[in-house]
Amino acid sequence: MEFLTFAMLIFFVGFIFFSNRKRKNAAQELASSLKAGSKAVMVGGIKGVITEVRDGSVILETVPGTKIEFLTAAVRSVELPTLDKKPIAAKTSAKPKVAPARTATKPAAAKKPAVKKPSK
Repeated sequence: MEFLTFAMLIFFVGFIFFSNRKRKNAAQELASSLKAGSKAVMVGGIKGVITEVRDGSVILETVPGTKIEFLTAAVRSVELPTLDKKPIAAKTSAKPKVAPARTATKPAAAKKPAVKKPSK
């Protein structure tokens, strides 16, 4: 009976140790992926573009001209910039597409005759 209790204790201590290691590795990987120009979401839900990475902090531009400094631990997720953006299509002299005219789905309601109230 004592052996079973001791084995369960060892199992739980090992589980806690290995889950902490996994969490630390994930946080370290996220911190190493912080680069200027990438989009980031902070723990509080603030979204923006990383403009500068310092030791232990990140400068985030939320709106053009508004920069906020956060600790690197406050970064929830990062979307790295990609090079495969679609180029903006050049304007052509082709005729613009026109949506087809809509037809009435219900027949027009007949006008009801006005009902006169009896005078007193």
